[in-house]
Amino acid sequence: MIIRFDRIEKRFGGVTAVDDVSFGIERGEIHAVVGENGAGKSTIMKMLAGVYQPDRGTIVLDGEPVSISDPLHARRLGVSIVFQELNLFPHLSVAANIFANREQTIAGGLLNERTMVAATRRVLGEMAIDLDPRAKVSTLSVAERQLVEIARTLEQESDIIIMDEPNSALSASESERLFEILRRLRDRGLTVVYVSHRLEEVFAICDRISVLRDGQYQGTWRTAETSIPDIIAAMIGRRLEETFPQRPVIADDAPARLEVTGLSVGSAVGPVDFQIREGEILGFAGLEGSGVDEVFHVLFGIGKPTGGDVVYRGRAGRPASPFQAIKQGWGLIPANRRDEGLMLEWTIRQNASLCVLDKLLDKLGLIDRGKERGLSNEYVRKLNVATDSIDKRVVNLSGGNQQKVVLAKWLATGPEILILNDPTRGVDVGAKAEIYALCDQLAREGLALLFTSSEIEETLGVCDRVLVFHKGRIIREFARGDATKADVMHWVAGGVVPAVEAVEASFPDFVEPAVPEEDSVR
Repeated sequence: MIIRFDRIEKRFGGVTAVDDVSFGIERGEIHAVVGENGAGKSTIMKMLAGVYQPDRGTIVLDGEPVSISDPLHARRLGVSIVFQELNLFPHLSVAANIFANREQTIAGGLLNERTMVAATRRVLGEMAIDLDPRAKVSTLSVAERQLVEIARTLEQESDIIIMDEPNSALSASESERLFEILRRLRDRGLTVVYVSHRLEEVFAICDRISVLRDGQYQGTWRTAETSIPDIIAAMIGRRLEETFPQRPVIADDAPARLEVTGLSVGSAVGPVDFQIREGEILGFAGLEGSGVDEVFHVLFGIGKPTGGDVVYRGRAGRPASPFQAIKQGWGLIPANRRDEGLMLEWTIRQNASLCVLDKLLDKLGLIDRGKERGLSNEYVRKLNVATDSIDKRVVNLSGGNQQKVVLAKWLATGPEILILNDPTRGVDVGAKAEIYALCDQLAREGLALLFTSSEIEETLGVCDRVLVFHKGRIIREFARGDATKADVMHWVAGGVVPAVEAVEASFPDFVEPAVPEEDSVR
């Protein structure tokens, strides 16, 4: 056993982040550590990497108790970490970042750039990454920067590599390339500790899984001997199917909130016809480019249609702009919260009140800070945002809490129609359950919700009806409970057996189901 945590505890003020945790990791395995946000998984990994020191307990490496004072000490002990947050110098080259704090020199203390560039080219080649070692990091995409982080760790040739959400910015093909690299490292005898909330990829790449909940150790299981529902149950204390609320049947005579007829966008999307009733959650399923995003953008005034009619509360006419959409009672939870939904450097208070500042003015036309704080505190409480202050910057929140701030911002506008474009992307299973419950609550209050997700189970579990898009048109409709994930995947591919590559490109969490030996045909 190369790593052993023995009764580890860590406190931050009055909060216990890790509580009496003990478990071990074998040499030459890919070992997952999973749990909800706040479960303690990143904290215990940072103790292994020397970022934090435990308040109690012992870390044992290769049979020897160690006290890891800082990340440089951890590196000397053969431990490296790839953080979820990028830690690169944008004004320096790829090679300079990979050799940061380990610069190669020649006589006189001058940098040996040729050696560093050659070593960088070698490690990038091993990863099958086509990057110029001399390129400045500031010119790279987010995904390329993440790969540079990983390359830096690999070049250090550590015995233990910690991956903390390493592929959060990677595409499906880039993630698979990363997995191939990790498998090769394991086969060479290196140990990989893999922290992720994406359980499908954990089961695809990891040998064993350890679960933390509320800072406490729940157990370790071999991947081949457990299942995703079992791991989720250990993470949140209940089965996954229990997280989807029981929805009431929508009455046939419920008033129509929105009617779309013959809607088309360019030559690729349309004609599209659908209706959503008051209190209904209408689901949309389709591969990337199927037309779902284009329809959402038109409805919110971001894009322009080339034909068709939109009737909202009996009034014809779609919003001409997002500003008009807000005034007419629309809200949009975008798919990319970091780039499109939040001002990351702003506070919770500033983000939550952003769309309703005109309602928070005093007699002099200035923002009434008391009203602003009251509104922000109200939604922090309603949505259970984990923070000690509404003046905390959003960038310092977890993914799930960031998403709750996006929801707070739009709920503060008092919408009657809410578009949710992949609202649980990048959040843990506990926060997902809260978002499912919120959708149900909003629908029961009379809102009409348009919902899509990259996880088919979510769309089926949350929505009252599901419309399947293929090549810009609705080709199938399912009522709640009438379809399985396989049924929907069949139709999003056009009614044929889906190509796994096409499905994975748009649904990164999709795992091709195994065909049982018996009763495989229904």
